[in-house]
Amino acid sequence: MKQSLQPDWRSRLWQALPWLWMAAGYLLDLWYQLVPGRWIVDSDLASEMVLADLLNQEGSIISTNWYYSTELKVVNLQWFYRLGLMLFPNDWHLARTFGMMITLALYAAVLVLLAHFAGLGRAGLWMAGTLMWPFGQHYLVYAIYGGYYLVYTFFYILILALILRSQDRSSRSCVRLWILACVVAAISGVNGVKQLMVFHAPLLLASAIVLALALHDCGKTEWRGALAACRAQVRLFVASILTAAACAAGYFLSNSVLSKLYDVKSYNFIAWNRSDDWFTLDRVIMDFFHEFGYQNGALLFHFSGIATGIGLLLGVFMAFCMVRLLLRLRTLRTTDQILVLLLICMVAVCGVCYTYFQEYYLYFWLMNLPIGIAVMAVELKTERFHLPGVRQAAAVALACAFTVCAVHTVRREIEKPSLAHKGLDTVAAWLVDNGYTEGYATFWNCNAMIELSSGQLDVWTLANLSDDASPDWLQKKDHLTTDPEHPFLLVDTQEDGPAEEMGLVQYGDCEKVYEDDRYVIYAFDSAADVHAAAAAARAAD
Repeated sequence: MKQSLQPDWRSRLWQALPWLWMAAGYLLDLWYQLVPGRWIVDSDLASEMVLADLLNQEGSIISTNWYYSTELKVVNLQWFYRLGLMLFPNDWHLARTFGMMITLALYAAVLVLLAHFAGLGRAGLWMAGTLMWPFGQHYLVYAIYGGYYLVYTFFYILILALILRSQDRSSRSCVRLWILACVVAAISGVNGVKQLMVFHAPLLLASAIVLALALHDCGKTEWRGALAACRAQVRLFVASILTAAACAAGYFLSNSVLSKLYDVKSYNFIAWNRSDDWFTLDRVIMDFFHEFGYQNGALLFHFSGIATGIGLLLGVFMAFCMVRLLLRLRTLRTTDQILVLLLICMVAVCGVCYTYFQEYYLYFWLMNLPIGIAVMAVELKTERFHLPGVRQAAAVALACAFTVCAVHTVRREIEKPSLAHKGLDTVAAWLVDNGYTEGYATFWNCNAMIELSSGQLDVWTLANLSDDASPDWLQKKDHLTTDPEHPFLLVDTQEDGPAEEMGLVQYGDCEKVYEDDRYVIYAFDSAADVHAAAAAARAAD
């Protein structure tokens, strides 16, 4: 009796393992948000919370009293943060954690949906679980913690899942799925141009290749019969055209209409800008393969060095999967083909764009990661293993590798945060405790101080601390028309420079009220004193 129950118990454990691993990654994400995330706040990410609070006060969808960055982000994290602020109005940290808890849960749901509709089976569940673990530094900071690129990824994963689902459905059901996918694409297009470049253009190219291969191999010599034989591939291609058009329409609405009504910077300044000292194509593409856990500066014979080496091997394995699957592309199902070619087209399109456009940052590659992991799942699912249990062992080995990289990334980010400024939470608490409510700081501290104080501080952004000019970037518009009362001035000596060299300090009638090993705070009687100091500094120059 015991012997007959044993295989059933093992089978159930194996069935539950990817779900348990996914849940463990989700809990690690929430722990990072809740515990170290209390102070690991940077002004760029904090601007989402400040905007969410402003939108709640106004009861609006888009604010006319906010300077946006390069995107309006009509549907973005602020909706989840707004809900969090309604529940925790006096604790913005809990509000952020609650918002990201919902966001990550929805992200996991669409990943599982994609795995199901793509027919990835258990390998797809491992894929979804992998993407819950913050295996790379940029993935942790900008996706799992900051959530910024998680929203873009959420949209295109949902669109892709709907398109794949439509392949074998009835005509009426197919049209419904396409309409839903187009609505999601249009909404994502309003958020900016990223979706068009990173997903829709590569999808259009990949689906065209899949259709061309199918037409070539179908054996038909006339168009009607050929298209009928390639019905699934035709649907993929048509859906990619329709969703790309819907996304373009959303972007047109944002860029040509909404940008005239609200203060947002346009991407129209981007130009072709290839120069000898710019990034080379091979270097840019290598950045993508480094996003799986490789980190510069890790000591070779320490845990960080081992984890970094594993991350590098994961990137190599990603490259192997691309080549291996491409060589046997015609033996794969249409759905698997589209995933493989989509990744290759994403890398190609993004690689060329990032190389020849004047704007490029490493974290731009984050939107490609889910398809990269999906291609790993395709390789695991379709590879012909001859020995029993090898497929399962490979899945567990990859899960362990990603777990090691995630633990290393989290530990390193806590010790040496890439964006947050250590000690700023202490400074913000001191200001609140000593009755300060309004003041000045440079950008990388201002919004972070507002969030760290749960909105008890209102901080005006200064371009530098030798002038009173305030940039029209990620702050309330009334900061350019009003002044703080009895303001403080924060000097971050590591970012701004020595306090005594700042023009507002040199020529200002101010008093030093706080100093530690990084930050210095000066108090002014009024904003008029700040303006007088700025005028004196300009005259001295």
